[in-house]
Amino acid sequence: MNKNLFARLLEITHTLIPYEINLMTHYNGWEDSIDLRGKNLMISIIDEQSEYDYKIKLSDERGVTVTVPCEGVEYINEYRNNDQLIIEIYLYIFEGVARITVKGKEVIIQNTNKEIEYNMLINKAKACVTCKTMSDSKAIIGYANGNLDADILFLAEAPGPRGADVSGIPLQGDVTGKNFEKLLSSTNWTRSDIFITNAVLCCPVNSSGKVRPPSKEEIKNCHPYLKQIIELVDPKIVVTLGKKALEALKEIEHHSLVLNQNVATYTKWNGRYVYPLYHPSPQVINTGKRTLQQQRTDFKQLEHNDKQRILKGKAPINFQNKDAE
Repeated sequence: MNKNLFARLLEITHTLIPYEINLMTHYNGWEDSIDLRGKNLMISIIDEQSEYDYKIKLSDERGVTVTVPCEGVEYINEYRNNDQLIIEIYLYIFEGVARITVKGKEVIIQNTNKEIEYNMLINKAKACVTCKTMSDSKAIIGYANGNLDADILFLAEAPGPRGADVSGIPLQGDVTGKNFEKLLSSTNWTRSDIFITNAVLCCPVNSSGKVRPPSKEEIKNCHPYLKQIIELVDPKIVVTLGKKALEALKEIEHHSLVLNQNVATYTKWNGRYVYPLYHPSPQVINTGKRTLQQQRTDFKQLEHNDKQRILKGKAPINFQNKDAE
């Protein structure tokens, strides 16, 4: 397989914000076509074992997911129309060929001072070997994290082994990622409007290779990266997803918030607001600790306060406590 084509395909998955994807397959004389549309489309490379054996995953906010096993990239065509980018990717599949057509907007790196600083942070984080337990892991940080000028920064715990650790995109590729997409689609935001990162940038696993919660030491080791990310993006609201993410903020500036007492409420922290939420993991949702419907309400209240109050210079309303104006 042409290594340059594979490199471009990998770049596309990290820098293109798609709003329309079409998959057409030709196999043993028959054709099949699938259209994916919506606000939060995703194209990512998963289960990459080598340059010659990988899968492309396509998904949308409805929960439709298509996985295409590939033996190689045949070629990539690109067309530009103002700020729209149209890409045709031809792939070798088993005894056939597939064509993926993606229409979207490409994240263009212009080397502003902020982007230059972010590039330095990316390189530093990816070269980090401070945590010996994660020396074989890779930091999940890049332009797929979102908008460097976002008002809203979502802070999760750590990359998931079947999600971000594979796709390279925070909160994407696993069940938790699908739940997050559903919650985000309940608002008018897309991933291009927000920024997402983790308290620990690498995926924590135990000696058996199974995922585990990050340790206090690992969170402490990673907090300089988190501090710099928050300072760089400079969001108006930091939304923590889960207990570990909320506790990680204490490494930057102390707070006394407790998730089950302060969920979906606003508190001034480090010159901005922090809005603690439960993690959108299946363990949280399926056990009823915070149902998907409750989390949708949390997201809608977040959007309302941001647009109707905080951006207008007004203090947010804590709906849970029924604060009056």
